[in-house]
Amino acid sequence: ARVAGPSVGLAFCFAAASSVFNGFCYAELSSRLPISGSAYLYAYCMFGELPAMVVVANQLLDYHIGAATISRSIAAYVGEALMATGLPLHECFIECQPNPDWPWFSVSLGAPLVLLGVTSIVAGGAKSSAAVTSVMTVVKLGIVVLVILVGTRMVDTSRWLPFFPYGMSATLQAAATLNYAFVGYDVIANAAEESKNPQRDIPLAIVGALTICAVLYLIVCMVLCGMQTFNEISSAAPLSSAFIAYDMVWVASVINVGAFFGMATGLVAGLYGQSRVYFALARDDLAPSMLKQPNLCASWCGGVAAFLAAFCNLTLLASMLNIGVLLAYSSTAASILRINKARIPSEEKNWREFFKSESFLILSVLALAMLVARGDDIVPGSSRVAGALLVCDILWASFSRTYSSCPSGAFHCPGVPFTPLVAISANVYLGAQLSWHAWARLAVVSVIVTVAVGVLVVRDIESKDERKVAICKTVHAAAKAAGTKPGVCHACEEAAATVPEDKEV
Repeated sequence: ARVAGPSVGLAFCFAAASSVFNGFCYAELSSRLPISGSAYLYAYCMFGELPAMVVVANQLLDYHIGAATISRSIAAYVGEALMATGLPLHECFIECQPNPDWPWFSVSLGAPLVLLGVTSIVAGGAKSSAAVTSVMTVVKLGIVVLVILVGTRMVDTSRWLPFFPYGMSATLQAAATLNYAFVGYDVIANAAEESKNPQRDIPLAIVGALTICAVLYLIVCMVLCGMQTFNEISSAAPLSSAFIAYDMVWVASVINVGAFFGMATGLVAGLYGQSRVYFALARDDLAPSMLKQPNLCASWCGGVAAFLAAFCNLTLLASMLNIGVLLAYSSTAASILRINKARIPSEEKNWREFFKSESFLILSVLALAMLVARGDDIVPGSSRVAGALLVCDILWASFSRTYSSCPSGAFHCPGVPFTPLVAISANVYLGAQLSWHAWARLAVVSVIVTVAVGVLVVRDIESKDERKVAICKTVHAAAKAAGTKPGVCHACEEAAATVPEDKEV
């Protein structure tokens, strides 16, 4: 609200609209490839093993840091509530730094306990996770409705004017930041294997969740901006502070309970999502086989997050967040272009063919989107030129290229290639707003994964070919069971070219 003023609700709507482009990409791929793995599986099928491992390593690191960060926030809520009752607690229950000379080291005794409880829920399987999440979600929605009903009585519509105090550009700037309020559709896509009807349920869940969240964000923002002028709204606890200003402390207490349940729901969903990714890696022999067991897989995810939460300075680690998630979203959007247009990889070895390929189109959009975000830092005015070229590039691709429709029974991403190209552009723009720590982490992790995968492939090239065959069979079996077809799968094409003729792919 401090950035966009009363138009912050509209900024949430813009952020939701940009997220819908990513959501449509996940919706189609989750219905055509209805098995666990999400972005990792899509990248493997469309681009191969090395890109898939780079994507999944960065995505899982984001998952672990995010889970550790949320657990510390929950521990802080619990600790403050216990101290309010008069119970003495050691400062390290919430967070302490024993040695100031070690900035990366801090201790939290409460966060691992929070993760222990959440991990036990996730280890119980999809049904127990869904049951607990459903209860907490009902509580959250009830509190949101309460805030809207009670807050509406204090709304003064004159506070909504001027609606754009700093112009439309400030609203768009706020929308770029608020885009992170709509992440999570990758977790929904990971539930495709547990869904009874993934072709219907997963797309409906993704699009429906984005729509409901956008509407609630809009209404709450309008109520909040009507209760206080936008420059009076607290940046630390906006809703609680607004009701306290009207001597409605009980509503502020209820809001704090809602915040607790909100963080707990996010933690359960995050641990569940990463456990399904680890399961997919173990299924494809890219992680220890013990992770095929749901309880051990959940315990591993909770253990890694607990270690980070117990001993690491999460303020510094949080500066590296989101780059892995944006990479996963971008690779998924790029996969839509590959899966809907058959192109044998060997054709792209010809330079003329390469300039007509999806690979060149994706690279050009990536470069132009980055210039839109950071071009002015290099050459003043270049961002506008890059923006015009990016629009032309996307429109040219939309009108000059014909993409095949997805098979019947599966959800079809509308507006291909416009939708995935806009999604990629938005993801790159948001990534450019992150700190250099995030990009440095992306580079380091990617180099380590590339070297590790290269060493493993050189040592055992036959295992890689066997993995391609196994993944290909898994994908086709899942698609057949769901009553659809996966479409073009470059892992299957490469597997067919490498396995002996007497073996079926």
